Amino acid sequence: MNDNKKVERLTFIIMALLFALLALGIAGNGDLQEAQDQASFYNEMVCKGHWPDYENRRPKCDTVQFVAALRLLR
Repeated sequence: MNDNKKVERLTFIIMALLFALLALGIAGNGDLQEAQDQASFYNEMVCKGHWPDYENRRPKCDTVQFVAALRLLR
């Protein structure tokens, strides 16, 4: 195998690894955003009296309306 082929193969492997890392990073960020959205929704529903606080999070209901408004702006 000549040097040119080795460089091409190494470049391909590095690009594949970078792509996989990028895909994992995007998926991880999506999971974090979904967890934050679910926590905000839970707090909103508890503070509005639609759900009991069955997870004992004790949300501060004075800030829930502000957070809910920010969620709508996204």
